[in-house]
Amino acid sequence: MTLFQWRDHIITYSMNNPNSSNNSAFLEIQRPIVKGFQELKKVTEGLSSRTNKLGWKQRNVLISHVYSDYQKHHQLEFARKEWEEVSWKYNVHLKLYELMREYRDIYGYFPEYVEMFSQIDVIIDLAGKQDEFEIAQILVNWRKRLSR
Repeated sequence: MTLFQWRDHIITYSMNNPNSSNNSAFLEIQRPIVKGFQELKKVTEGLSSRTNKLGWKQRNVLISHVYSDYQKHHQLEFARKEWEEVSWKYNVHLKLYELMREYRDIYGYFPEYVEMFSQIDVIIDLAGKQDEFEIAQILVNWRKRLSR
């Protein structure tokens, strides 16, 4: 999409959007949310790729462990921990991405962004209450990025 097509898309959406009484204010609110969503998608895809690579690495270490007559416990444990660390981060990012997709309209905007942020805040509170501080921190960081 060229810059002019993007501009025309925004203008068309702004004129047809019944949810925004002040179109420029609506677009100013949407800009960081849309940009953050795109960043989240890239990060989630990167974590997915890394999780997949580390899974294969873990498999290869396991095979090597078996062929070494079970003498590579440390390498296997390291590969497992490395995969688990990236895997849970990927799952957190994926769930946030899926939640945001539910609030995205066909034009790529988030007209119900207040409700979406409220839902994210509830999840952050729940993670904090369950002592899942790493999850809460990831979500807080993304919440800040989305509401700049």
